[in-house]
Amino acid sequence: MKDEDLLAFIALNFLRYFDGNFVQSLRLKSLLPGDLLSTPSLLKSFTSSEKVMAKWYEVLSRGLHLKEFEACKNMGIDLLAFGDDSYPSSLCRLSNPPLLLYWWGNQKTPGKAVAVVGTRRCSNYGRRIAGLLGIRLGREGFTTISGGAFGVDEACHEGSIKAEGITIAVFGTGVDQFYPAKNGPLFEKIKGRGALVSEYPLGTKGMPWNFPQRNRIIVGLADVAIIVEAPLKSGAMITGRIAMEHGIETWAVPGRIDEGVAKGSNLLIFDGAYPLVDVDSFVYLMKGSPQGFLVSAEEDKLAILSPEEGQIYKILRERGDRTVDNIAGECKMTPASVLECLGKLKLHGLVAMSGPGRWVINEMTEGE
Repeated sequence: MKDEDLLAFIALNFLRYFDGNFVQSLRLKSLLPGDLLSTPSLLKSFTSSEKVMAKWYEVLSRGLHLKEFEACKNMGIDLLAFGDDSYPSSLCRLSNPPLLLYWWGNQKTPGKAVAVVGTRRCSNYGRRIAGLLGIRLGREGFTTISGGAFGVDEACHEGSIKAEGITIAVFGTGVDQFYPAKNGPLFEKIKGRGALVSEYPLGTKGMPWNFPQRNRIIVGLADVAIIVEAPLKSGAMITGRIAMEHGIETWAVPGRIDEGVAKGSNLLIFDGAYPLVDVDSFVYLMKGSPQGFLVSAEEDKLAILSPEEGQIYKILRERGDRTVDNIAGECKMTPASVLECLGKLKLHGLVAMSGPGRWVINEMTEGE
């Protein structure tokens, strides 16, 4: 794309008024984006808003588009304009594709991608499943896409990074504004292994209305969307609805029906989303191996364990984290015997401590 056309896209993007469909409007009038810079008044034929026109003239007079272009160039941020070869074609499925994307990182295209989203206030179960999805998908070469928020998003990104996979975070701020700030170290890792993406100009702060808008980009970049946990009124629920409305294959993790954190994701299943009942099976299906449904490597693992170790492993696998006393009671063993078995399981890399006195399946080795 010519620099003058890209500069026009940058200037138009400051207005927050036009989306990618505007390109077709230009073509119908036999105009190029750069024509709007040489003759700014041409924009009047595309809007009746005086505020939009005033903002347009302000952007041009202050040279904001020129400053933005130079800032992105200096920071190594790629600018992907709608209609350009570098623009992700999957976003064209959206009814309102972004006009311009800021793409900051080492991964230039998503590849085979899975969006994994959920509530910030997720349960321990939701966090564990999101992390496990990130690990499994990352190992198999799939790109994971999420929103960089606390909770489910964060766990998915971290899982993918642990597995040395590619992960992309889509921001509701400018790509140079790390939000939440506490996830700054995580975002630096994401930038190194994947990309930070936004449609918002540099410096844009995290306004509440930006995040529902960015959710369409998360699912638009993906081949498949997974909703891990979502209350009825949540951004994750909005994301699931967007995916289903645009014909993007949508999965949801079933949750307890008496917990608000899962009411939205359970409703998505009721409305037609696929229930994700087994992570291994989902990954097999993504790889195009339906014969692997509900098949895992559990039997191979158990073959190296003693009956007592196998019993403890199954308890943790099926029921989640447990204390030594919990395990002793459920397995009818002494706490000393349980501790001895846990020590051996830890040496095999099969279990890990989840907190003081609590044990859980080691997600980094589960399913190998």
